[in-house]
Amino acid sequence: MLGNHTGYTQGSGPAQGPTAATYESDLSALKKGYLAYLETKNEEIKEQQNARRYYHGSQWTDKQIKAFNQRRQPVVTYNRIGRKINAVVGLLERQRQDPRGFPRTPKHEEGAEIATAVLRYVCDEQDWASKSPICGLNGAVDGIGGVELLLEQGDRGDVEVGFEIVDPSSYFYDPRSLKMDFSDARYQGMGKWADLEAAIEQFPDKADEIRASLESGSELTSNPDTDNKWYSTGENGNRIRIVDHWYIRNGQWRWCIYTGATILAEGESPFIDEKGNTFCKYIMYSANIDHDGDRYGFVRNMKSSQDEINQRRSKGLHILNSRRIIIPTGTGADIEKIRREAARPDGVIDFPQGSQSPQFDDSAKGTELQGQIAFLEDAKNEIENYGFNPALIGQGVDKLSGRAMQIQQQAGIAELGPYLLAYKGWKLRVYRALWNAIQRHWTAERWIRVTDDNQVAQFFAVNQMGIDPNTGMPTLVNALGSLDVDIIIDEGPDTINMQQDAYDTLTVMATKGQNVPPELLIELSPLTGSVKKKALDILEKAANQPPNPLAVAGAEAEIAEKQSSAILKQAQARKAIADAGTAGMTGEQGPTDIEVAQALAEIRNKNASTEKVVAETDKIRTETALAPVEMANQQIEQERSREERMTVHKDTMRQASQDRSRRP
Repeated sequence: MLGNHTGYTQGSGPAQGPTAATYESDLSALKKGYLAYLETKNEEIKEQQNARRYYHGSQWTDKQIKAFNQRRQPVVTYNRIGRKINAVVGLLERQRQDPRGFPRTPKHEEGAEIATAVLRYVCDEQDWASKSPICGLNGAVDGIGGVELLLEQGDRGDVEVGFEIVDPSSYFYDPRSLKMDFSDARYQGMGKWADLEAAIEQFPDKADEIRASLESGSELTSNPDTDNKWYSTGENGNRIRIVDHWYIRNGQWRWCIYTGATILAEGESPFIDEKGNTFCKYIMYSANIDHDGDRYGFVRNMKSSQDEINQRRSKGLHILNSRRIIIPTGTGADIEKIRREAARPDGVIDFPQGSQSPQFDDSAKGTELQGQIAFLEDAKNEIENYGFNPALIGQGVDKLSGRAMQIQQQAGIAELGPYLLAYKGWKLRVYRALWNAIQRHWTAERWIRVTDDNQVAQFFAVNQMGIDPNTGMPTLVNALGSLDVDIIIDEGPDTINMQQDAYDTLTVMATKGQNVPPELLIELSPLTGSVKKKALDILEKAANQPPNPLAVAGAEAEIAEKQSSAILKQAQARKAIADAGTAGMTGEQGPTDIEVAQALAEIRNKNASTEKVVAETDKIRTETALAPVEMANQQIEQERSREERMTVHKDTMRQASQDRSRRP
C-alpha cells in the first residue's frame, strides 16, 4: 500500500501535520504539477498507450476493422514487434549480472565483501531476478521503467528494505526533465484508483475526508486502458483517486499522499544517500528521449514496418480471395450472381446464350499480388534487422564457429548501446539506493546466507553485539552503518568469455603434447561447481592410487628398449670412428667427413626417437586425464542444445496458437 511505501503507519505523526491552510496551499501546488504533466506530456502518454497495444497484438483500430469487414477483407495480425521486444528482454536475462562491492581503500576490503553478500541477499529475497527483466520490458515498450523502494516494519525490530515494479501507466514526473535517469526531475509520483474501504483502512484518521473526496480527483489520471475497463462503469462508484507525490523542497526530497480534495499523509524522505542528502524512492530510467523531450521505446521505430506487414498480408489474402470480371454492357447477365459464383472454388458461371462470355482479369491480379508480396518481404526484413541482427538471438549461425558467432553477436549488441547503457546505469543506481537504505534502516542483528562458487551455503552475522578483543568492551560486529564501500557491477559475460578462451587455449596445448596440469583445465572448464568438484576428486583418487604394474612395466620396457637401441647405435658409431682412425695409422684410408656426419646424424635421430616416445607417453596420460572433463562438457552441450530446442519449439507453438486465436 502507499502508506507502507513511505514508512507511514496508521495514526502516525505525519497525518497530524500542519494547518489546513498550509494543506490547501500545498495540495493546490502538487495537483498543479500533476496536471502540468498530463497536459504537457499528452502525446507521450498516447504513444505509450498505443505502444502497449502494439506489443500485445492489438494493432488495428475499430475504424479499420469496420472497413475491412464491409469489403470482406480479412483482418490478420503477425506480431513481429512482440517477438522483437521479447528477444531484447531475453538478451537482458542472458547478460544478467549480480551486484558486487569493491573497497575504496585497502582497509575496506572486508566491508566490500559484506556489502556484496547483503545486497545479493536482499535481491534474492525481493525476487530481483524476475522483477528486473519486467522493468527492462517496460523500458523497451513504454520507454520508461523502474522500481520504487519500500520500507515496511519487519519482525526483527527494525525496518525491512524492499522494492516493487513501477507501472508506467500510473507514473508521472516533472515534464521539464530531459535526462534519461530523471536526475533533473523536481517531482515524481504515481496515481492509482483505490476502493473506498481499502483507503479508509489505510488512513483511518482521515475517513471523513476520504468519503468527501469520492467526487474529486478524477482529472488526476492518464486514462490507461486498464482504468477505462475496470473503473469506468457505474458498479465502481465507491472508488477514490490516491496520488503518491514526491517532490523537492529546500533542496531535500519530501513525500505527500493526497486525494483530489485532501492530504492524507506527508513527510520527509526516509532515504538518505552516502553524502547525507535525501533522495526519491522512485529509481527510473528511459530507453530514448526525442527532440521534443518525449520518452519512447522500441515500438516507435517498428510501428510503420509492423503496419505494412499486417496490411500487405491482409491485402494479399484479399486479392487471392477475389476475382475481377470483365462483362460487356447489354449482355443481360446477372452480375451479382456471376460475382458470387466466380469467388467460389466450385462456382458455375451462367451467361445468356449467344452473348460474349465473361473475361477474368487474372493476369493483372497476379501482377498486383507479386508486388504486394515483394513489399511484404521488404517490410519483414526491415523489422527483422531493427535493433540487432538475428545472430544475436542465435538464428542463422549454425555453420559459424564459436568465436565468429561471438563477434557477430557483439556487433548486434552494439546497436542496442544507448538502451543497454541506460538499463545498466539504472541497475547500478538501484543497488546503490538499496545499500544506502540498508545501512540506515537495518539496525537489528541479522544472519545473511551466502553461497560460494561450489554452491556451499555459509552464514555470517551483521549488526551483532560482540566483545572488542582490544578493549574488552561491547561493540557491534559487522556494523552496516559504518561501512564505506563503492558498489559496481561485475561484467559477468566478459569474465565467462575470458575463462572460456583460456580453457580453449590450454586444451589445444594439451592435445599437442604440452604438459598442462589437468587440474587447471578442470578449474577453467565451463562446468558447474559440483561437477568440477567430482572431477577433481576423481583425479585426486587416481593420483593417490598406485599405477597398474603391467602398464608401467610395459611402458618402461619400451622406453628402455629405445634407449638401449640408441646406446648400441652410438657405440657402433664410436667403434666405426675408432676403426677408421686405426686404419689410417696403418696406411689404410679412414672414413670421410661425410661418413662421420652421417653417423652423428643417426645418433641424434635415435635420441629424438626416444624423446618422441616419452612425449607420446605423456600425451596419452594427459588425454586419459582429460577424458572425464570432455565427457562432462559433451553432456552439458547436449543438455544445453536440448533446452534451446525446447525453448524454440515452445515459442513457435505459442506464437502459432496466438496467431490462430486472432484469425476471424
